[in-house]
Amino acid sequence: MASFCVTLFDTIENPGENDACFITATRNLTINKGSGYRIKFLLSKDSNSVNLTGYSLRGQIRPSSSSPTVLLNMTSANLLLGIDNSNSTIFMNLPESFTRRVSEAFAVYDIELLNNIGESSKIVTGLITFVPEVTQ
Repeated sequence: MASFCVTLFDTIENPGENDACFITATRNLTINKGSGYRIKFLLSKDSNSVNLTGYSLRGQIRPSSSSPTVLLNMTSANLLLGIDNSNSTIFMNLPESFTRRVSEAFAVYDIELLNNIGESSKIVTGLITFVPEVTQ
């Protein structure tokens, strides 16, 4: 599958400063434990929007890339990942119930785009830092 440019959007949906036009973008995230978290990534190809019709997403969060433990399976089907084809964005939506129960201070994640014949392309990967709750 082709590579895309990936633009990070913050939770207020403002474009990030660092675009990545690589096969896989690396985006490290900081997430407050006990809070829901949603982030969007804009996909483009040669500065043009990308038609994502027929694509789906999958991803995982693990304590480390070599760990057999999966902290969270994310897919388009379970709505933790999604595609907005109207503006070529994908999103990750982590519920409060997940961030509240995570005991790790750090984890890793990745998101893959799958076409209609099952070929996958890793879109984004990175480290997640979980910030503990103080007020409980």
